[in-house]
Amino acid sequence: MEIQALIDQLAGPESRAAADALVAAGEPAVRPVLAVLCDEDSPVAWTTGATILRRIGLPALDPLVEAMAAAPTDEVSRRCGWAHCGLRIEDLAAFLPGLSHPSPKVRANTAYVLQLKGEAALPHAPALLARLDDPDPDVRQRVAWAIGEIGPGVVPHLRRLRRSRGAVRRRALEVLAAVGGPSALDDRDLALVRRLIRSKLATETPEPMHLCGTWYAVPTGDRDAVLDAFGLSDPEPVTMRLGASAWNQDHHVWGGDHRSCRRVYVTPRLDGWTLVFGDPFPDHEDGIDAAAVQDRCRDLSRRFGAAHWYGASCGDEWTAWCVAEDGGLVRYYDVFEPDDQIGSHPAEDGYVLPHDDAFPDDAFDGVEVNDSAAFQARYFQVKEDLGIPDECHATSFAARASVDPSALGPETSVQGHAALALTSCGRRHGHPPGALEI
Repeated sequence: MEIQALIDQLAGPESRAAADALVAAGEPAVRPVLAVLCDEDSPVAWTTGATILRRIGLPALDPLVEAMAAAPTDEVSRRCGWAHCGLRIEDLAAFLPGLSHPSPKVRANTAYVLQLKGEAALPHAPALLARLDDPDPDVRQRVAWAIGEIGPGVVPHLRRLRRSRGAVRRRALEVLAAVGGPSALDDRDLALVRRLIRSKLATETPEPMHLCGTWYAVPTGDRDAVLDAFGLSDPEPVTMRLGASAWNQDHHVWGGDHRSCRRVYVTPRLDGWTLVFGDPFPDHEDGIDAAAVQDRCRDLSRRFGAAHWYGASCGDEWTAWCVAEDGGLVRYYDVFEPDDQIGSHPAEDGYVLPHDDAFPDDAFDGVEVNDSAAFQARYFQVKEDLGIPDECHATSFAARASVDPSALGPETSVQGHAALALTSCGRRHGHPPGALEI
């Protein structure tokens, strides 16, 4: 059957057989199928054409590169890129010319192909390293990600690059940290990073933190006592920006054993409180163990007079807090488990607890579910008309009871310096990989 007749069948009930026949046809089918892939008005699903090209493999490589470079729209470019990154080609060297293609789209997608191959791309690491100084920032980022996915085997290549000349040396340091964390840096680079941190510590101003995760607060500036009470060791002086970067990265990057529980960020004394971000007591349980949180706050409060624990999420409405004083539990609240709350606290006065719906049942009658602007306008109107208080959140509670990390700024009193310290998991596995802001 002619190729065009097979393509015509791709939108009908015989699409699977037609696709198999086109794959068997090989190179002669590539450009006709590619034309369908690039036609945004075609009745054939674009994934059908892309999958056929993937299965054909090497004969589709150069035509896909050409189409990607010349794509008239972002959608066509995306389709070609999806087909390109899944081509069934055993020898990865076939992709390497794409790293030096004039089109940044092609260069970036070629780096992505190698990124997907992980450790198998190690023989081609030099070709990727040569693009670390690519003039296009998106390509540079994709190349860095690809090198990171290759894993520890690329470290010797990066270290040699660090001892070369040229602007790429700085980029190589960032990628080294991304691949292996502090342990991937040699003594010279570790000394360099520590000097940079020391130079910034003296003049650093607190900045508002992005909050997603849990943290403790204790009213002390005794760093040694905090490290001992939380079972931490090997404190490394860092800027507050670096500490916050580590906490957020550890909880938002997937992959690696114990990625989120190896280290914690210990702040300087901020308005009289030291904050400990992360999981200093790793138990590797899913979810929040309320009883364990309460017990730890009790224990910590016996030592420091008071101990607070807070939780917030950037992905949903979760928020929680716990307060203990002199060994006794004062307050525990979790918006997702309101029936388990314990006690009360004056920091909540004037707020409504977030699980309580203070709006009348008909408050949003007539508002389209998908009209967010209309919903927001009605929300504020009803809230003002009825005098409904603001909802309490871990941040608003902390602003009254201790210190709100999301509101740090030049007016925040700072004593001492920040540190990254290892937990019991960190002592076994070391710092996780990742380049951090300084």
